[in-house]
Amino acid sequence: MANVGEERPDGQSTSKICPGPVVPGHTLQYYEDQHAWVIDQVLLPCSAPEYHCLQLLLERANRCVPFAHFLICLQTTPTTEHANLKQERMRIAHLMSVLRTKIWPFGLDIASVMNIGYILLSEGQETPASP
Repeated sequence: MANVGEERPDGQSTSKICPGPVVPGHTLQYYEDQHAWVIDQVLLPCSAPEYHCLQLLLERANRCVPFAHFLICLQTTPTTEHANLKQERMRIAHLMSVLRTKIWPFGLDIASVMNIGYILLSEGQETPASP
């Protein structure tokens, strides 16, 4: 089995690396068909849901991504029942927890914005000064 981006014996590449979104202080690339990110020259394999959630966060770095965007990205059928929405939010919370541990070594973090969504933070991001 070929690794991500590795050439096959017939000379064709198994995957094409593409430039990723701009996050200050980081170099981002991705292999969409492999559900993998390359952050600062380090390969970060993800499950399909992790890949898509991280894509949303990276594309909107330092800005809040509402829960609705994650629900649209992950759902195959619309959910309207309160119990199902709560279950989907719990699923998203679990995915964010898993992603946080994967991206911490790169100086990135994911913060929950209470009842709104999630935000990707980078170590180099300035925080407002305390009074």
